[in-house]
Amino acid sequence: MNGVDIAVIVIVSVAVLAVAAVLIYRKIKKKGGCCDCGCKTCPHCDKCDTKK
Repeated sequence: MNGVDIAVIVIVSVAVLAVAAVLIYRKIKKKGGCCDCGCKTCPHCDKCDTKK
């Protein structure tokens, strides 16, 4: 492996970790998904447990 290969691996790994961190943050803060306050745009809004 040369320096370019290692740099690509590091960049891809950081990108994957960043996406995972954003998804976890949104899940913790209740942003996104069917049961948020903006649920009217969700095609499955009538099936949300919190709306019943």
